[in-house]
Amino acid sequence: MCFLLIFLSGKTQPHPSLARLPSVTIHLKKSEGAIVASPFSHFEVIDDRTDTARIGIHAFIPTLGGGIHNRQLVFQHPAAREIAAWLNDHFTRPDGPYTALIILRNLWLSDANYLREDKVKDPSIVAERTHIRLKTEIYAIKDSQYIPLVRFDTLQTYKRSNTYSDMNTYYSLWDRDLTGMLSDMADSAAGIAAARADNGRRIRLDDILQFNRSRFDAPITGTTSPSPGVYANFDEFRNNAPSIRDFEVRRINKDLTLYIKDGNGAFYYSRDAWGYCDGKDIYIMRDGILLMVWKEGKAYYFMSEAYKEQANNNQVYTPGSPPINAPNGAVIPGSPGYWSPAGPPLFTSNTQRIYTVDMDSGHIY
Repeated sequence: MCFLLIFLSGKTQPHPSLARLPSVTIHLKKSEGAIVASPFSHFEVIDDRTDTARIGIHAFIPTLGGGIHNRQLVFQHPAAREIAAWLNDHFTRPDGPYTALIILRNLWLSDANYLREDKVKDPSIVAERTHIRLKTEIYAIKDSQYIPLVRFDTLQTYKRSNTYSDMNTYYSLWDRDLTGMLSDMADSAAGIAAARADNGRRIRLDDILQFNRSRFDAPITGTTSPSPGVYANFDEFRNNAPSIRDFEVRRINKDLTLYIKDGNGAFYYSRDAWGYCDGKDIYIMRDGILLMVWKEGKAYYFMSEAYKEQANNNQVYTPGSPPINAPNGAVIPGSPGYWSPAGPPLFTSNTQRIYTVDMDSGHIY
């Protein structure tokens, strides 16, 4: 077995510090669907996300002046405090028989970016503009006993027909939509608690905390010397166990590309691997090229060009045909003229955005 690294030159480009990004504050709105007969007297929230410093990243493209500006999305207060305060203001009653415990496993607001192959699989994806991911575990507490109620796991997509570079931004939509998602979560927990909490199984708080934090125990997160090699999949990355050792990394223009040796000893270009490690830095495969990954806290990030489709606004007119007088005196109607795009959609893929790796699933968003 051999490890080959060739044709690399130049210094690695520095990655941005997320803490230095301009911040935009997301505000939870007043709920219109408060529970009148809530079974909860109080809500507690534990933030067990990989990144507890922010709730998302958005790439704002100004209409005037060009350029792109990544922004971190934050609450006014830490997420656990902000969400608990909002739930306690809207979804509790003093004589409720239970306290609710919310384990916040994921909350992330992001642009709805995708790869070219994603569009081939699902053409409707081009209409997506933003995503909100929310994943929680909810428990009812009574007499110091914890009763599992529901795992709430949802993805909300905002779609819009205008181009991505429209002057409007999506901050107010996130304010509204995230509030609605938290309301749905509280409604679900309240309905299940009222129906079956007294008959549910009991579990210890230590077991709840250990289960949720166990995903941070992946070997890759605990090492400062990751093993060199190619990761065939996300699990190999998590486990710090690359399985492919015979490969080359080549620089083609400004991009790093991966070549793997086949059974005949020849190297072939590969875009199917998850990524690779040189023994120090980790790289992820994105749209056929390798991009450096960096870690902040327990979360992993990388920068990549985003792929967005923009409609071709140039139109061409096709004239219709005139009516035809038939020999029998009848008139055959002609066809109307119509406007159509002058060419295929325009594609833009030259805007750098920050992506994160979901350490539960390996999904990129």
